[in-house]
Amino acid sequence: MSNEISWDPARMEFKPVTMTVMHEGGMSFSAHTSTGLVIPIDAHVHLGGGGTIPNPIDYLFASLGGCIGIKILLDLGDKGIRPRKLQIKTTATRRQDLPATFDTVHHFITLECECDDSIVTDTLSRTMNLLCPIAAIFGETSNMTWEHQILR
Repeated sequence: MSNEISWDPARMEFKPVTMTVMHEGGMSFSAHTSTGLVIPIDAHVHLGGGGTIPNPIDYLFASLGGCIGIKILLDLGDKGIRPRKLQIKTTATRRQDLPATFDTVHHFITLECECDDSIVTDTLSRTMNLLCPIAAIFGETSNMTWEHQILR
């Protein structure tokens, strides 16, 4: 696996990230992106949240899966492969002590495409270790694993 990223420089995303989070009352917050989007956030129900909007852990894993999916599609697309289906199922276990991080994170990736297994294996390794910053963080802080299935 090469650490070289062969993407067009226009795809590089090394810009700073800014976000403002504001308390909205109770256990609810709103996150305001630099582009004007507003993301509602609530505490988990057991922490006093209402259970009607996502909590931070929901967003964390949605971000992880979304980032992995985007990077898989970009990397395979560069190889001329356009999956008809892509699904990422993630299962994680929490540490039972502090810091309150995740002990294991496992991804089961299903692709429907006409492609060689070795290409998918390489794409997933590059995605998890180099291309998706969220996956790279999880890989540094937990035992992150993945497997894949190709449907033809």
